[in-house]
Amino acid sequence: MLTLFVVQSCADAKDPSDTVRSFDGLANEIHFVPNLHAVNEAMVHSDWYAVIYDDEHIDEPLMEGLKVFIEESPADMLVLLKKSGESYFRSPRLFRNHVMIRDDSLLPALDDSSFDTVLNGMIHDNGSG
Repeated sequence: MLTLFVVQSCADAKDPSDTVRSFDGLANEIHFVPNLHAVNEAMVHSDWYAVIYDDEHIDEPLMEGLKVFIEESPADMLVLLKKSGESYFRSPRLFRNHVMIRDDSLLPALDDSSFDTVLNGMIHDNGSG
């Protein structure tokens, strides 16, 4: 269904098992990469790719919602919500295979990408949510 990129979040790699497990049934190809630059260097064979850090996971409602969005959304990228402690953030995390991201952020390299915001669940820090 989609290609998953698990990005190393800090100098010492975290155990990504919770991260990978949260995408079970959604990701058919997984790449472990050291940084965002490596995402753009990889070949993506699926229509969509997702970018998540090794210290994060998605909850069940979001996983189910993403199944619908990647089939039905005409957008170039999907913006997801992340809960970290008591704070909430919005960030693009799923991209069509033709969308390149910046080396320094999860934003598209070109500003003309269309987006949908997915409100069916959220990203959590591993060990929470």
